[in-house]
Amino acid sequence: MAVAAEPRARLEPYQLRLPVFEGPLDVLLRLIEQRQLAIADISLVSVTDQFVAYLASGNVPSASLADFAAMAGRLLVLKSRSLLPVPPLADGEAEPEDLAAQLAAYQAMKAAAARLQELEHAGLRAFTHHPPAVDHLQVAERLAVPSVTALSRALYRCLARVRPEPEPYIPTPSITLGAMTRRLMDRLRRRAPFSTLVGERPSRTEYSVAFIALLMLLRHRVVDASQTTLFGEIEVLRIGAPEGNADG
Repeated sequence: MAVAAEPRARLEPYQLRLPVFEGPLDVLLRLIEQRQLAIADISLVSVTDQFVAYLASGNVPSASLADFAAMAGRLLVLKSRSLLPVPPLADGEAEPEDLAAQLAAYQAMKAAAARLQELEHAGLRAFTHHPPAVDHLQVAERLAVPSVTALSRALYRCLARVRPEPEPYIPTPSITLGAMTRRLMDRLRRRAPFSTLVGERPSRTEYSVAFIALLMLLRHRVVDASQTTLFGEIEVLRIGAPEGNADG
């Protein structure tokens, strides 16, 4: 069974009858805020008494009570302001509040609330907001030609952000003193040049370790060495090796 929608809550049926005004309450509020009617000539007690009598006359929707409370509260604020002394405004100074703007905002909110109530009665529970249309034909875009100085600065900034490729690290092969000593003794049968004992294409580190190993062997009287010319080849002789085992 379909349920009938609740009638819209409005204050239009409620009409005020005062000595200086007769009509809807929102019209009275608008006239006062636009200063077309003096709030001092309005009796708020009469306004309240007539609305209470209006409530007692029949079934008034609850939304009407909210509308009346909002308008009556605004009338009470205006009434209280009219009773207080107002300091004179300086030349060119605007009033603290724009009553016309506030009334326009109130009317917009009232229309929006009525529209939302219509959508709710229609069974809609979600609402979309459509952005305002933009006329793309009015957007004029123009490319600015940069100067040569600006282009060169931009190029330098781009080059500064480019990082060079990291060079791969190739560790230098290392050899211990003991391993080099064993290498020299394994390759030395009786007599051989020192360069042939170190190895093929040795590094500077290998040469250094091999020379220290040779000095240790000389100290322990395991080998003997001779050099005929300055910076010439070092001849290494293994002490105690038989004469027939000469390295060929």
